[in-house]
Amino acid sequence: MKKVYLRLPFLLALLVPFITLSCGSVTAPKVGLNIIATASLQTAGSTTFRIGVENTGSKTETLSFRNSQFFDIEVRDRGGHLVWQYSHDAYFLDMVWGIELVPGESSQVREYVWTHMGNDQKPLPSGSYKATVYITNNPRDEGLSKVVSLTI
Repeated sequence: MKKVYLRLPFLLALLVPFITLSCGSVTAPKVGLNIIATASLQTAGSTTFRIGVENTGSKTETLSFRNSQFFDIEVRDRGGHLVWQYSHDAYFLDMVWGIELVPGESSQVREYVWTHMGNDQKPLPSGSYKATVYITNNPRDEGLSKVVSLTI
């Protein structure tokens, strides 16, 4: 039993720097990886987002994730204030997974229908908004984001 207790602090001392380095870090864009992000007004009360990743490069690329979340969306009003976020009050399954894309391949495109409700669960007024769509890989790739203009 003593050996287990002696090893644990040693292992933690080794792992903490690696865990710290990977939390919330952002890397330069991987050459050839592009986000697929579109938004289309479906009805007067909803917008459909289509989100994915494509590899337009010449080598296989891999994206790693720390939980079940693949993307996030932040909607801001004209003043730049965050009015809605896809992940607001959401829970995601803790899991490690990844996507490997060969040249010319796209990830499975996901769709999400937003009903124009703010984070406060109140309908947003008509007007112009900016939605930033990004892939939540770890470490985050700053090139895998796109700003989409919305009019609701």
